[in-house]
Amino acid sequence: MSPDRSSAAGQNVAVANSEVTIDGDVVRKRYLRTDWDQPEREWTTLVLLHERAPGLAPRPIVRESEPPAVVVSRVAGDPFDAVLTPMQTSAMLTAYRLLFAVPVPPDLPLRFRHPAEFFAKNVGWLAEMNRNSLPDVVRRALEAAEQWHADALTGIDEVRDPVVVQGDCNIENMLWDGERVRLVDFEYSGVGDLAFEVADLVEHASSRLRGLLDPETVIAGFDLTAAQRARVEAYRIVLAAFWLLTLLPGSPGHGINPEGSTEKQAQHLLSLLGARSRQESPNWPRP
Repeated sequence: MSPDRSSAAGQNVAVANSEVTIDGDVVRKRYLRTDWDQPEREWTTLVLLHERAPGLAPRPIVRESEPPAVVVSRVAGDPFDAVLTPMQTSAMLTAYRLLFAVPVPPDLPLRFRHPAEFFAKNVGWLAEMNRNSLPDVVRRALEAAEQWHADALTGIDEVRDPVVVQGDCNIENMLWDGERVRLVDFEYSGVGDLAFEVADLVEHASSRLRGLLDPETVIAGFDLTAAQRARVEAYRIVLAAFWLLTLLPGSPGHGINPEGSTEKQAQHLLSLLGARSRQESPNWPRP
């Protein structure tokens, strides 16, 4: 749950890595974890956006050190809970185009789990996974994904088109007020790669498992070159494999999604892998 969508004054909201207090139009987010510089990331990015894209995200008010917290303005709107209409999709794309158009400061760090980290995490996770008791379609998807990752695609670990990013394309972090979309939750933020972030928009389990976004419409909403579009398709495989891994027994997403989600995600991953295998080369030309 985002800290910015409740109207109850003084309400405390517990989320995964923080505790949020809402008091009228002011939100205080206290961090329960700081292992990847969450307070610094969120505060720095919100200050940047307030200067370069005012109104897109909460307005930073004050940063507190003990305990670590940020105080920001409350953002009007509610998260999407149904298939997005064309108007909503257009507003969502406008929000992310505004975000990606913000000039990247030279001292902004890479986002948490940037492409190289994401890819490396997948490789290690796939190698360790015991597949013996898994359904056949899941086992086949994992085996195919491991082979695909082993090919070490040229540039898979590079940030070629740097943009300022939210770092978490959970659809809960997009608030719709009936006219526009605003973005919240920037504790993973930093510098990302444009193609990776577009892929994250269409592959995030929060929207994909419920079919809330149309992938082709979203991808077409960005002015991508042929090389960038090829990178999006490759990163979709990386992200789809990651989400399948999170749905497996013993993983964070197991048991909290509808029955059949794991098999559905496995079929989706196999579909993406099949499409990729029909392309001429797994490598991407440099722009």
